[in-house]
Amino acid sequence: MHGITSTARDLYELAGWINQTYPGIYVVSVEIGNGYDDSFLLPMNRQVELFCNTVRSDSHLQRGFNMLGFSQGSIIVRAAVERCSLPVYNLITLNGINQGVFGVPNLQELPRQFRELISEFAYEDAVQDVISVAGYWRDPYQLDKYYRRCRFLPDINNELPVRNETYKMNMLKLNAFVMTYSDVDEIVMPEQSGWFLGYNPKSLEVESWNQSRQYTEDLLGLRTLWEQGKIHRFTSHVPHGSSDHAPNKEFIFENIMPFFNNTLSDM
Repeated sequence: MHGITSTARDLYELAGWINQTYPGIYVVSVEIGNGYDDSFLLPMNRQVELFCNTVRSDSHLQRGFNMLGFSQGSIIVRAAVERCSLPVYNLITLNGINQGVFGVPNLQELPRQFRELISEFAYEDAVQDVISVAGYWRDPYQLDKYYRRCRFLPDINNELPVRNETYKMNMLKLNAFVMTYSDVDEIVMPEQSGWFLGYNPKSLEVESWNQSRQYTEDLLGLRTLWEQGKIHRFTSHVPHGSSDHAPNKEFIFENIMPFFNNTLSDM
């Protein structure tokens, strides 16, 4: 699943590498709506719904598959695992935004008027209903409002007062949860969001793994997956837009490609 302001075609190069590595494998790059515009003009909940519908209607994917999401696509695919109970072996979030974003650099590819809407009014209903980024805008200075008004990320991250145990159960079915970020990412802030790390409350200091709420409270089973050896974390060293293309090819072949050759564990 591709990222924001992009289309399915953007992942064709990566799909080609997978085909070369595993001849005969079935690979599909999913498109939602018209691709580019709908990637930021459809709210995240709707994008996840459409993604799940596409996967469920594909006869090649009924018995299980591996799934990768890049950037915004990372939380579409993870939400699809949690909400739609898809039979996923390994879940790969490439330059993910698992703990959301906060900061204007993430918005540079959007038209100026949309950047201003997100920066100032992300948690207003009118923005939540239209712009995808609003669904994962995690403002560390307004966490109370984020929990109350943000309609996507607090839910799929199981941060709300009423926990969704199905989300956690579906994550624990994974063979592997692969998370990557780039230490020179100029788009995602904080870049460590790829590793499920966000900013500490009322701060731009990034939380540490074993002190994050996700880990200590095991909201989605991350601590359990970690203790089971099912979480795999990697750091790349290329700009955001190069992470799924040739400049990152060596990293992908070394660290990501093996996870396209796996099946579900016996549960």
